[in-house]
Amino acid sequence: MVELLKIGIVFFIILILTFRKVKLWISLLAGTFLLGFLFHLPLHTIVKDLFTSVIDSKTLLLIGALVTILFFSNLLKETGRMNAIIEGFGHVFKDIRVVIALLPSMIGLIPIIGGALISAPMVVEGSDELKLSPERRTFINYWFRHIWEYILPTFPALILAAALIGIPIRRLIWINLPLTLTAIASGIAVGFWGVSKSTRVKNYPDDPSIWKLTKNLLPLCFGLVLVVGFKVELTYAFGLTILGMILFYRIEGRVVWRGFKQSVVLELLLTVIIVMGFKKVLESSQAISAVSATLSSSGIPRWLIAMLIPLLVGIMAGLTIAPIAISFPILIPFFQNDPHFLSYMVLAFASGISGNLLSPFHLCLILTKDYFRADLKGVYRFIWMPTASILMVALLMTFLW
Repeated sequence: MVELLKIGIVFFIILILTFRKVKLWISLLAGTFLLGFLFHLPLHTIVKDLFTSVIDSKTLLLIGALVTILFFSNLLKETGRMNAIIEGFGHVFKDIRVVIALLPSMIGLIPIIGGALISAPMVVEGSDELKLSPERRTFINYWFRHIWEYILPTFPALILAAALIGIPIRRLIWINLPLTLTAIASGIAVGFWGVSKSTRVKNYPDDPSIWKLTKNLLPLCFGLVLVVGFKVELTYAFGLTILGMILFYRIEGRVVWRGFKQSVVLELLLTVIIVMGFKKVLESSQAISAVSATLSSSGIPRWLIAMLIPLLVGIMAGLTIAPIAISFPILIPFFQNDPHFLSYMVLAFASGISGNLLSPFHLCLILTKDYFRADLKGVYRFIWMPTASILMVALLMTFLW
């Protein structure tokens, strides 16, 4: 239990600093050094892990992807195409609330790290007339970005879970369907509670046809097709998309330069770098495996073990695949001969995703919060209830089975 206490101290310190308005990258940096010291890592090892995470190709590609996504979004905004997309969806659905939930859920169909940043500018444009708080906008963009993770076979976590459990992925999708339905229903209930339906259409032309909407969506669709269909790195895919936009739409140089300057946000880049460094130090400390082993041998109820281990791993790691890759190899031997094996593993899967959604290290949460300049404590006021709903439904499924 000592390892669990150490991890708890690290998370408590990070959250307290963040809630006291300390910049997130500074809070994470303090938590990184505290984690290393508590798990007896030498100072030079911590510094080395931080440095190597900065120059790691994954970190550099991620930074490039974030700058490119922001650049792309800024060009859409500067050229008026983002507003045209919002108006087109508004004309089709007649309710702006549907539009601002639909946009991140569309991006959520694609498993892109930090993908919530693509839809965030669109949510701003779409939700202005609703006068939503930064925290509510953050929640809507963040939550609806992740509603498909339980059932979409393009997500590595679902593929890995089905393979480790030993069942066809289509069966796991059908089993998990109530979780996605719960995520949608709870997201709507919490995100739009007290928000009146907006039927006001802002001077839409008489012919906002589906083709016009599709035409304005083409740059986004082109970039996503390169990423998903041709496996092009997001940085290069949207870099090509931006180049095509500049040439095809003949965007003026001053507009391009203004869009690029707005895309390089130092605090955001520092946050990403420190998050990657924290993950590296967490890996070196072997804290996750120590906590998992402690809980496995603690004698607490089996359903609670199935829920707690992946939940904690998800919170600590902030990556969707981490609770599956780390906790499932520990849990499967523990439950292998239990007649309710599958129900426990579905509970574990739901708990891992829930932990990831609650993690202060989840890049989508960090990026969206920073983009909307929201207060993290205020965002958690929205997140906790839908997450608890998913855990409750997963528990109910376990006990019914």
